[in-house]
Amino acid sequence: MDVRIAAIFLGTALALASPVGAEERSRAIDEAHPGYTFYRQYCASCHGLFADGLGPVVPALRSRPPDLTRLKEKYGAPLPEAALVRYIEGADMVRAHGTHDMPVWGKRLSEDIPPSPAKQAAKRMTLHLVVDYLGAIQRAD
Repeated sequence: MDVRIAAIFLGTALALASPVGAEERSRAIDEAHPGYTFYRQYCASCHGLFADGLGPVVPALRSRPPDLTRLKEKYGAPLPEAALVRYIEGADMVRAHGTHDMPVWGKRLSEDIPPSPAKQAAKRMTLHLVVDYLGAIQRAD
């Protein structure tokens, strides 16, 4: 098969398989934000690349994750960092995140073995950056 035809076939297959529609694809992602990398690593598989609740693992979940670009509708602006950090960490249970000791994204944000001030500071900074990123991508409407 011609490489060009194979590339077209693969691109079409990926576009059709993607749960992301044309509107979401055209939306800008603030990749320059320091929290984007952590969001993408820990949150995007469920909440979607655009934080719209359309991540690639959604078909395997019991319920669709919320659209994180609309958090200010529920919490106001600025977003309440402490409350959101508690959800992300698993301290306040979110049914879809699983148990406190086994959040979906793995143990990275909840473990501290061996305990160290440096790991605790890095964890707090990661969580702060993710919440700050979520604040930056809230819809205006």
